Amino acid sequence: MVSVAKKTADLQAGTLAYLEAGEGEPVLYLHGAGGRPPAGATFVTELARSFHVFVPSRPGFDESPLGSHETLEAAANALGAFIEKSSPGTPVHVVAQSAGGAVGLWLAVRHPELVATLILSAPSAFAHRAQPAGQSRSPGELDKILYGDNPSWTEPPSQEEQDRIRKNAAFNMRQFSSPGEDLLRRLGDIEAPVLVLWGTEDRLVPPENSSFYQKHIPHAHRVLIYGAAHELPISATERWAALVTDFIRRGEFFVVNRARSASSPRG
Repeated sequence: MVSVAKKTADLQAGTLAYLEAGEGEPVLYLHGAGGRPPAGATFVTELARSFHVFVPSRPGFDESPLGSHETLEAAANALGAFIEKSSPGTPVHVVAQSAGGAVGLWLAVRHPELVATLILSAPSAFAHRAQPAGQSRSPGELDKILYGDNPSWTEPPSQEEQDRIRKNAAFNMRQFSSPGEDLLRRLGDIEAPVLVLWGTEDRLVPPENSSFYQKHIPHAHRVLIYGAAHELPISATERWAALVTDFIRRGEFFVVNRARSASSPRG
């Protein structure tokens, strides 16, 4: 059984809390607005069967202090320092979920030597949302929008975790809600192979937004996962992990096996 360890990294610009699991090629998972994945989510151990997985809490989230990292660009620089310390001399495969997408994009733009591949999982940067951001929803409705009907976890988030996730999401909205025009202008500079994943039942950020990334990022591949909700790693764990793994191993030679992934590719 794959174990997940909680650790901290002391960097010149501050401290980052992170999870670590598995062995193999390094994978850096960048969480969304809710911060660190719920403890019961199984996708970290699923990825760790094949890779050495790092899940840092970005500056300002969970136990990682914001410090001077008050912009998405500064957060990307902090994560670049984290990569250099945790995976010296070896570029990492960056998997960026939802609000983590903007940080992953900045990381690929500013530190191309550190990023082997970039996988954007329902990225919310530049999104045209189904409902205005911050619109009030009941906890049950929000959970269904995020995780779908059949989330993959050993147990749902506790009340303490739900409070943590809401606190992180509110902080993200105040501090990092807009990626800015500077990032938009730099998308064409991305050198790493890029995969964009989206769920067909994403009611938070509709899958139509995926075409934006193909338009602005050279050589970006796009795959829709049938029936999946916004938090793809939890709502469609096995199919999501299979696509992530396949893309990491094949890079620009990525080919989707429809029968195995039960996903719909879009070129």
